[in-house]
Amino acid sequence: MNAGAVRWGILSTAKIAREKVAPAVHAARNGVLRAVASRDVGRAQAFARELEIPTAYGSYDELLADDAIDAVYIPLPTSLHHRWVITAAEAGKHVLCDKPFASDARQAEQMVAACAAADVQLIEGFMYRYDPRHQRVRELVTAGAIGDLRRVRVVFSFLIAPDPSNVRLSAELDGGVWGDLGCYCVSISRLYMQQEPAWIQASLEDDDELGVDVDGSAIMGFGPQRRALVDFSFIAAAQQRLEVAGTEGRIVVPQCFIPLARPGVIRIERRSDQTEAVEELPAEPFNTYVAEVENLGAAIRGEAQPRVPGIEAVRNMRVLDALRTSARDGRRVPIA
Repeated sequence: MNAGAVRWGILSTAKIAREKVAPAVHAARNGVLRAVASRDVGRAQAFARELEIPTAYGSYDELLADDAIDAVYIPLPTSLHHRWVITAAEAGKHVLCDKPFASDARQAEQMVAACAAADVQLIEGFMYRYDPRHQRVRELVTAGAIGDLRRVRVVFSFLIAPDPSNVRLSAELDGGVWGDLGCYCVSISRLYMQQEPAWIQASLEDDDELGVDVDGSAIMGFGPQRRALVDFSFIAAAQQRLEVAGTEGRIVVPQCFIPLARPGVIRIERRSDQTEAVEELPAEPFNTYVAEVENLGAAIRGEAQPRVPGIEAVRNMRVLDALRTSARDGRRVPIA
């Protein structure tokens, strides 16, 4: 497909689809939202009316059989990603798959292989990767603004009531904080270190009644004197924060994952033996969901490369697999 708007469908009426991605497709310069599917046709019809979508289907297979759909967004629970990404690929649909990409790296590899075999584009829904703040901070780090990079520190948390009906807390659906928030922390650490970690030492704490992890932390080693320290939790107050530290200072990015709804700042702190200098760079609101949708559309039309392609998702899943192994076994785990 080289011209015209990409025609989108959505598999599920999930909250993230309703509040973020469906509006983003409507706002995209190269996309148009044509259909939504749910296992409950009434729910799909209500979603379609609310978001002005022409067609509602009572099954995912029906939407995938629609020749008028080019690409699908899949915000289903993690345990369903493998099946429906592969099914979508076999139907010839390009795919935006929500994070965490899969239940494990083996599934991720199979999903990527299926999309490659079908010659369709596949990206993981890490919308933060499109945020101009991260491009700016990476440029500053590369330019030596904080000296030699030594640490990436990340915190991502918010409180969730212990409700077994919440998909984030469902063991059957592969819920848990490792995937919902830990995946962001691993991804952004790898982004700033610009390499894969050599090892990981992690801890996860389960909710015994729910049977899923709700609190976690990890240290990742990226070679001599380079570490990432990450903390992610469903039992701590809401916080998002990235700190990139070097030999001559640090850069702090508040609200580092969710798009800015109002103007913010990037804080640069430089220290020497006698002086301390603080600089705040302005950061403007930016809809990363629209940028994500437009990136897949441009990739489909042959105009750009995917920002978060399938192989990137596989690499992130390999680290997440090692994270869970480390937490289970209580040891440092090497990452191949």
